[in-house]
Amino acid sequence: MLNKIRELIKNEADEADWKYHLVPVVKYAKKLAKAMNANEEVVELAALLHDIGRLRFGGENHNITGIPEAEKILKEHNAPQDVIDEVKHCIESHRGKKEIPPKTTISKIIANADAMAHFDILPAFFYWLSKKQTFEEAFRWIDSKIDRDWNRKLTLPEAREMMEEKYKAIKLVLKSNEEYM
Repeated sequence: MLNKIRELIKNEADEADWKYHLVPVVKYAKKLAKAMNANEEVVELAALLHDIGRLRFGGENHNITGIPEAEKILKEHNAPQDVIDEVKHCIESHRGKKEIPPKTTISKIIANADAMAHFDILPAFFYWLSKKQTFEEAFRWIDSKIDRDWNRKLTLPEAREMMEEKYKAIKLVLKSNEEYM
């Protein structure tokens, strides 16, 4: 099941989204699962499916639109209901919104891994945003996103420890560019 869903998501995502977001989310989710003794297969399924709503319908409310899509995919692959329920909760809560907090260890892993992936793709953010915004707008958005991820989404001590050096380095680079704006 896991291999088939991995291939399905890889085929649905564009190359950049697969390489620069989904693969890093899976990588960090698996690292956190090992560190926290969580079910690695369920964690990987949730990491692969966490953005299915965005892939199919766009970013607006993708934590909601992805729930029925993931359920349909998992049912087609004969996943047990408890796995389906866990993955649905992971999708619903992965954005770190106060109204829908992650309640299980696995959902906390997915929300944290989603934020952790952002720390790896800083150059890609500039590339993607350069087509839509001025450098200054992109710069401020990235600074705000990194701070939001660090302060709101990285709730697990294990995740913060893994990302602390990168966070400090990113903030140093961003701060050093402020004088040019």
